[in-house]
Amino acid sequence: MNIAWLIALLIISIFGQGYIYSKWGLNKISYKRQFDQSSVFVGQKVILVDEVVNKKLLPLPWVRLESKMDYSIKTIGESQFDSSDLDVHRTLLSLLPYQKLTRRHHLICTKRGVFELDTIALTLGDVFGFIEQFRSFETDAKIIVYPQILRKDDLTIPSQIFLGEQTVKRWIIEDPFISVGTRDYLIGDNIKQINWKASARTKNIQVKVNDHTADREVVILVNADQSEDIWLPISNLELFEKTLSYAATVAHYLESNGEAYSFSTNAVDKRKAHESNRSFVKVEANSGTAHFYHLLTQIAYLIPKRSRHIKYLLDEYVQLQSKRADILLITPIITNEILEKVNQLRAAGHSVVIDHVTIEAQEGVS
Repeated sequence: MNIAWLIALLIISIFGQGYIYSKWGLNKISYKRQFDQSSVFVGQKVILVDEVVNKKLLPLPWVRLESKMDYSIKTIGESQFDSSDLDVHRTLLSLLPYQKLTRRHHLICTKRGVFELDTIALTLGDVFGFIEQFRSFETDAKIIVYPQILRKDDLTIPSQIFLGEQTVKRWIIEDPFISVGTRDYLIGDNIKQINWKASARTKNIQVKVNDHTADREVVILVNADQSEDIWLPISNLELFEKTLSYAATVAHYLESNGEAYSFSTNAVDKRKAHESNRSFVKVEANSGTAHFYHLLTQIAYLIPKRSRHIKYLLDEYVQLQSKRADILLITPIITNEILEKVNQLRAAGHSVVIDHVTIEAQEGVS
């Protein structure tokens, strides 16, 4: 009789606690997920922080968090992630009454792109595992992964030549509108260049020092096409990433020299991938650190799709009448159409350097 009562009590307990967890298990649970940084470069580490709070008296014996994450974001060291299902990541934990639990996952980003972890599935259950409750949480966790910045020596010869030419041209003309400081007056200096406030402060005659400019627009163009057939998809992702890495590297060295530059490409911005009439992606000419990181962010959003043929983008610069440009065309293919447009650009007074980027060869053509 005692055994029968024990069995009955056990059955009642199992169903009772199951009813409690099915009715109140998901109540008063909050979840938050975020990265410790908003952006990193390829190959850099980042920490993903999960925060779960149980705001009730009922303990949670087990909680499973499941989310999809791009395969290029990999775990390092000892991680709570179970990544056996490719890009499905799982975390298992338990929560006491009124407990907040924070888990930090150390990750490394191996590919350029913008990765948004917008939803996560939270599953919990009773002690015996008979009851499972499910809820989906929206999160704003997003990480922007910038392209790899190479050493200047790792660029092909045309890109190195292009950077060298811009460094020389930068010192051709003094720009009276860009002041970088003052210096002591020297015999022969123009009296209009005297900075009277600085002279009064230092008690020595000071003249303004201006920066220099070549009065030409520096343009980085990236061709996403990998074949003359416009209907073929971009299949060589390694080559696509290499062209973008070259563009970012050139921009980095231009920025370090204080030069202004613009960027254009016929690759597609993922935020506009759904549009049928896609325009070229452009970053207007500017200089400085903020401009450089704005460009990197734009490059991070590019996906391996083509908006229009590169010849139409080159046409826009052929028709550019206001200012001559120094153009670096980074392209995985060279066709007769491209060469024809390049010749038209040169005839219009623009300087054009072609960097033919390939996976096998390390040299381009200019």
